[in-house]
Amino acid sequence: MRKLIFKAITLIGLVSTSLSNAQINPKNNFIGLDVSTFPQNTSFNYDSCFALGAKLGMSRVGIYQNWSAIEPTPFNYNFSIMDIANIYYPAHNMAVDLTITPIHTNNLEVPNDLRTTAFDDPAFINRFVSMIDSVKSHMPNVTLSSLVIGSEHDVYLGTNDTLWAQYTNFYNAVVKYGKLSWPGLKIATELTFNGLTTKNTFAQALNKNSDYIGVSYYPLNSDFTVKPLSVIPTDFATLVSLYPSKQLCFYQYGFPSSTTCNSSEALQAEFIYETFMTWDTYASNVRMIDFTWLHDYDVNLVNYYSTYYGLKDPIFLEFLHTLGLRAWNGNGTDKPAFRELQCQAKRRGYNNLNISCITETSDQIDNNMDAIAVFPSPAQDCINVVLPLNTKNAELSIINSSGQEEKYIANIQDSHLSIATEDLANGLYLLVLNGENDRKLIGKFMVSK
Repeated sequence: MRKLIFKAITLIGLVSTSLSNAQINPKNNFIGLDVSTFPQNTSFNYDSCFALGAKLGMSRVGIYQNWSAIEPTPFNYNFSIMDIANIYYPAHNMAVDLTITPIHTNNLEVPNDLRTTAFDDPAFINRFVSMIDSVKSHMPNVTLSSLVIGSEHDVYLGTNDTLWAQYTNFYNAVVKYGKLSWPGLKIATELTFNGLTTKNTFAQALNKNSDYIGVSYYPLNSDFTVKPLSVIPTDFATLVSLYPSKQLCFYQYGFPSSTTCNSSEALQAEFIYETFMTWDTYASNVRMIDFTWLHDYDVNLVNYYSTYYGLKDPIFLEFLHTLGLRAWNGNGTDKPAFRELQCQAKRRGYNNLNISCITETSDQIDNNMDAIAVFPSPAQDCINVVLPLNTKNAELSIINSSGQEEKYIANIQDSHLSIATEDLANGLYLLVLNGENDRKLIGKFMVSK
């Protein structure tokens, strides 16, 4: 006779909704979210999107402005974004990471009359700090968690020693001026992960006076396909070893869900899960992660950025198109990654959302049981489970991310099981072994088709 009925509420008893040993916390570690607003329904506006982030525990919002957008023609300024921010974010008690870019990835974004001027020319520096002064005057009520000068500019600078030296001199001058005119301001500059690691000598010199180490992180191969998620802890460890005395701020952090990129929505959700597991390990080193981005871009915006970056590669376009944690259709629909973000944040005290979250952490899996193996993961048609020899007559349940039992296997007689998964939807699943007197969470697997 079947002894256990599984519902979401009973699983919460098996897997606690809060992690007693989690290291990150809302006081010291901050969740950011790029509040992209691209659903088809225009009534689903910025307020609607902002509320989604605020409810899951977002405490930082990024404002991203090219210098050329603030000063579209020499000495003529557009501070409309700053004026709106000065009203909107204080009303919501939300801090802002403000990025202003003289260089945006592979594009120079300066006023036209400065395009041939060296970065460290006094005229260039004076124009930039004058603009910063005006920005400050338009945002007196905003709490700036950081000011970021430049975004992914290692791509533009390449391996040109002269350009790196000029930009470093410019940056140091801005940092010095900003500290004097804006007391208490934290200043950073954002480089790609590859820039920080493969151009370490340049990056170390540039970051000497940075308060935080700004990172843009997308674990991709050179062809824009995704890397295995096992690189996340390795990459975090690499950054921490390079900058052991300064906290990291991931101002861009994302993972596509497109099969064209060798990914899936299930794998994107697993990316969120693995991120939080790793963040716990490096809680004292990683101050903030800004997840990129809330909604997928539509085709028109993808085409715009394809032209902007000068990249027509279809895999790159799918990377851009599917970075969102929510799809753009209608009012926007949650991908599994968004639910995973809500759940992982909830487990660490960032929100009190009324959702069932049952994804486990490695310490909650019963590691005292020998010889457990689950493969492959992600699975398509089936998984293979190898159990200890002493599990005869036990019962096995497969539970989905909503706490519902999808499959049940009674009276197990063989330690080697092959379980069909072709009828399971993409997502994360738990394996629960039910004995005579107890139940054990023995593993997890992903389904990705």
